[in-house]
Amino acid sequence: MRLLAVFGKTVREQARDLALLSMVLVLCPFFVFLYWLIAGGGSTSYKILVLNRDAGVVLDGRGLVKEGDRIVEALRGLAYRSGDPMLRVQAVSNRDAADADLRNRYAAALIVLPEDFSRMLHAPAAERSRFAPVVLSGDAGNGAYAVASVLVYTGLDAVVQSLGGYTPPFNWKEEFVSDARPRTEFEAYVPGLLILSIILLLFTTALPLIREREERTLRRLRVSRLTVFDLLGGVGLAQVVIGAASIALTFATAALLGFRSEGSILAAGLTALLCVGSVVAVGLLTACFCRNATAVLTIGTLPFFLLMWFSGAAMPLSRLTLFVVGSRPIALNDILPPTHAVIALNKILSFGASLGDVLYELAMMAGLTVLYFAAAVWIFRRTQWHKE
Repeated sequence: MRLLAVFGKTVREQARDLALLSMVLVLCPFFVFLYWLIAGGGSTSYKILVLNRDAGVVLDGRGLVKEGDRIVEALRGLAYRSGDPMLRVQAVSNRDAADADLRNRYAAALIVLPEDFSRMLHAPAAERSRFAPVVLSGDAGNGAYAVASVLVYTGLDAVVQSLGGYTPPFNWKEEFVSDARPRTEFEAYVPGLLILSIILLLFTTALPLIREREERTLRRLRVSRLTVFDLLGGVGLAQVVIGAASIALTFATAALLGFRSEGSILAAGLTALLCVGSVVAVGLLTACFCRNATAVLTIGTLPFFLLMWFSGAAMPLSRLTLFVVGSRPIALNDILPPTHAVIALNKILSFGASLGDVLYELAMMAGLTVLYFAAAVWIFRRTQWHKE
């Protein structure tokens, strides 16, 4: 009977703590739904750019034949067993713009079909080596490129086998959007580890505010004429200092272990510092919905995993494009500040980009920082400031 009494008491206490209960019951289904949303409801579909310069070839009895068009259709026809497309093929006409999309990770790979592609496929085998090669280009540091390149080759192989047997009758050349030296596996992981160390600040930012509530010092702070802006701004600034120290230690450790950057470490550090500010703002916002330290470690897992997994920091994910502004696609992932930090740090560390080359990403992180901080001030004033 006493066991049942404890059972009933625990159930009632859990029912009263709806925030914690909902995290336990809803968190995993929520991530399943979110991943379905990001992945398009099926398997991952990789965006491929095709620069089709093929002029075609005139064949007896067939007229003008453009095998480049068959290549494009073959790539679009690649599908999983479920029928979901493996590739999202987009035709482009400008190589420089396509390379920019690869650097920004808006696309996984680019295939360039030369002007005499059809002539090469229908030429005698002994003459094929003198034709311009088919070019496959991408970012070697992008995990999506490794998969997409295999799928592209599969699509090409399906067409050329129908023309010239099982040996691919075309020249093949792989290029990368950077002239940087090949990076080691360790170097490829460093930017993601840096972002992860920054995201951990979410918890250390929320806990000092919750400690003020648990120790019932908010009333004293109000009497001292301190404003919510002062409180959150002071806590946030302290976390930015801690974040700056973490960034410096992370870069120093990586350098001692052999990491090398193709771009300015100062530019990368400033980019990471701006990411720190945005994550701190998210941490302040998280504190608005927590009543104690336990709630921070439970409720805080939601924004933590959102920032880590769906920003591309932990693994490459498809971008769920909502709309396009000019030539720049705006995706659902873009509301997460580390999304822009991942892209900017990749440009700087892997491609040697300058701060001027990542102004868009810096502006987005700055804007999101202001937005999340303003929301934290407004919500904290209504949910925490006058509760004690």
